[in-house]
This record gives sequence, structure tokens and C-alpha cells, in this order.
Amino acid sequence: MGYFPFFVEIEGKKGVIIGGGPVAAGKAEKLSAFGPKLTAVSLRFCPEFEKIAHRYGIVLTEREYREGDLEGAAFVIAATDDGALNGRISEWCRAHGVPVNVADDREKCTFFFPALVREGALTVGISTDGNCPAAAAWMRKKVERCLPEGIGTVIDLLGQLRCEVANCSKDQAVRARIMEKLFDYCLRREGEVTLQELRELLHGMGGTR
Repeated sequence: MGYFPFFVEIEGKKGVIIGGGPVAAGKAEKLSAFGPKLTAVSLRFCPEFEKIAHRYGIVLTEREYREGDLEGAAFVIAATDDGALNGRISEWCRAHGVPVNVADDREKCTFFFPALVREGALTVGISTDGNCPAAAAWMRKKVERCLPEGIGTVIDLLGQLRCEVANCSKDQAVRARIMEKLFDYCLRREGEVTLQELRELLHGMGGTR
């Protein structure tokens, strides 16, 4: 059936990573861009992980894993080199309804890490349901190359106009057409627009009350 790609807010949520190697470090870095409160537990942490932890304020706990480490977690990453331990972590998470990602073990995951493309407020997640991460990485590069110039800035600007567009009409279809026209204008200008310019264009469409 595949996995549905929910986009979930994790800012300020507790995330626990069990493992301290390069794989765990890479997952920590991806997550940190979205503002969770991360704690990592491992006997040792690789230098890369220590740098990432310092940059993002991740709490590193140097000791063996204890089951209590997972209490209160909104999500868990099991990325140790001990398959049996990863399995126990997965079982605990499943029993307690906590989303878990187990590195290199598709069957023990309840969620996957997508290959991410980020540009401002735009986030594109690409997944192969854990079947072929190499294909997801290849597709990520393809998507990055085809993004219009300045797309992140454009989306940020249009987001600032959402309330004004919402006041233009009670008809959702009308509001959608207005946003489409503003977005098309930004694409034609290759992202070289200002908020004031877009606001004037909106007003020219009759978008004031």
C-alpha cells in the first residue's frame, strides 16, 4: 500500500536518537533544521555528531541505552550498530504508539526519512518506501535542478499576503485564482519581486475592501 507522506510539525517536540555514528549524525542534522528538542544516547559519538550537536544544541548522553530514555518522545531514531538493540527499541515504540525510524531496517520502521529538497518555505520530500534510498537521492538532485530561480523567496512573500488575499472574497475558488495569478507573475519575473510590488498587483485586481 505504501506510506502516506504526512508533513508533521516537530518544532519543540522531544526527539530521541539512540546511536552516535555518522548515520545517526546525518539524521540528527536533517531533523534539527525543523526545530525539535533532540537528545542522543550512545557510548561514543563521532566527531561529526559532536559538531552537529554543538551547532544545534542537541543533548548528548554518553552511556548505554536505557528503556526510560524513550519516555515522552514524540519520535525515535534507532541508529546503533546492534541490530538486536534496534529491534527492541522498535518494539517498545510500536507498543507505546511512538513513531520510530530504524536505520537500514525497513521492516522495523513506522516512518521513513525522505530525501529532502528545501528552499525557503518550500519542502519537497521524496521517498521510495525504504526500498531504494539511492533512487530517492537521485530524484532529489533532479528536483533541485528544476526548481525555478528564487522560488523560496516567492513562496515566503506570497505567504505574507495570504490574509489580504483571504479578505478579497468569500469564494475559495476566487481566492485560489488570485494566488495563482500572483504566483504566475512571480515566475515570469524569475523571483525578482518585492512584497510592495505584489501588494500593488493585488490591489489592482480589486483585492481591497
